[in-house]
Amino acid sequence: MTISLENQSVLVVGGARRIGKAVALECARAGASVAITFRRSHDDAQQTLEELREIGGENAKFAAFALEISDANAVSKLADTVFAEFANLRGLVNCAAIFERTPPETLSESDFDAHLSANLKGPFLLCQTFGKRFFEAPPFAPNAENPASVVLFSDVFAQRPLANYIPYCASKAGVEMLCAGFAKAWAPRVRVNCIAPGTIAASDENFEADLLRRIPFGRAGTSEEIAQTALFLLGGPQFITGTTIRVDGGQFLR
Repeated sequence: MTISLENQSVLVVGGARRIGKAVALECARAGASVAITFRRSHDDAQQTLEELREIGGENAKFAAFALEISDANAVSKLADTVFAEFANLRGLVNCAAIFERTPPETLSESDFDAHLSANLKGPFLLCQTFGKRFFEAPPFAPNAENPASVVLFSDVFAQRPLANYIPYCASKAGVEMLCAGFAKAWAPRVRVNCIAPGTIAASDENFEADLLRRIPFGRAGTSEEIAQTALFLLGGPQFITGTTIRVDGGQFLR
């Protein structure tokens, strides 16, 4: 299936690095104008913008914005800016999250709050703010044949908890319920779906053989494979909403 996002715009929150960057680049290859956000990774965001401009067509637009995802005012201002500057904004992908080791014996209230704020409150604010804008903005109608699309990120460990990452796993389990709830609230004008990656390789990570043996495919996934799934949810079949797709090489089965 060839998916085109020509003449559309997409916002990728957390689009400066890793999976978020891969999603942004994939959207640009599909013809979209792309806005990305970053928290502290200003230099990475500028590098990603350069790569987006190399990929994008003549009429495509690209920009990067600083964002504190758990700040309601910041999210609202971002929505004002992106809707004003990017024509036909039809997609939102949230890749921003924190993932820190928090053993139960040393887990603090601030550790818990930090994960829930970034990983659950942030996606809630994005869904509420942008979903409402999508829902109210023309040309969408109650029987829209081409609705806007929101893509959130969960994790295979939302359903297979890790003892030393309890706040992270709990926050990602909450994201799956956010997906279902907002999909029901915003239908049919806005679709909301979720991706639950398994172990994903990055250039600075080495995986032990024991970990890879737990994945039926025998390898870690790639950011590009996750990005292709995001593109499918953004511009593929319009009857998919409220679902979580695991992209994990069968890791969930173990």
